Amino acid sequence: MTRIIKMLCVSIGLCACSVLANPFGVYPFKMPEKYKEALKDYRTQWHRVTGFEHSGLHWQQFIVVFLNQDVKVYENNYLEYLRYYQDYDEEEDEDEVAEPNFKPYQPGTIVLKENFSSQSGAPHDALTVTMMIKREKGYSKGFGDWEYVQFDKEGTIILSGKGSEPAIKHMCSNCHASIEERDFIFANFYSRKK
Repeated sequence: MTRIIKMLCVSIGLCACSVLANPFGVYPFKMPEKYKEALKDYRTQWHRVTGFEHSGLHWQQFIVVFLNQDVKVYENNYLEYLRYYQDYDEEEDEDEVAEPNFKPYQPGTIVLKENFSSQSGAPHDALTVTMMIKREKGYSKGFGDWEYVQFDKEGTIILSGKGSEPAIKHMCSNCHASIEERDFIFANFYSRKK
């Protein structure tokens, strides 16, 4: 009996270490039925392009960003953003700095952002998932053809629609419109998954 208990303790310990070593194998959000198939295994099968990042742009929450495809576009746009806006040497002549070469995303690209509350400078409670889904040309003129979706941790859809819709404009697309040249996606954080 003692041997069985020891083996059980070792097994539980290994499982706990596995979860701690890879928190992205755990899913703190339920998926809405409408998106369940498209988002299946996103935390382990998609490209995670950030760790837990504190975002002043998103109500001082911690965020984690995943992409189903077009990770090279995200990476390029991040590096171009850094090169042009953050690595700019004030002593350089503005005319010598090449304009950024931002790339557009392909239809079908999903940029998924998990949002967590902040407590004592660390991520805490799972709050919402926000997605931008690139649709076919003409889906949402003037707003990059993106569909915006947000749902809570129980999988209840809070908002969904085109960037031109009043509720979406108020919560999302008005801010994203400020970066139209980057195909409306803030790629301000990037950490290559090892």
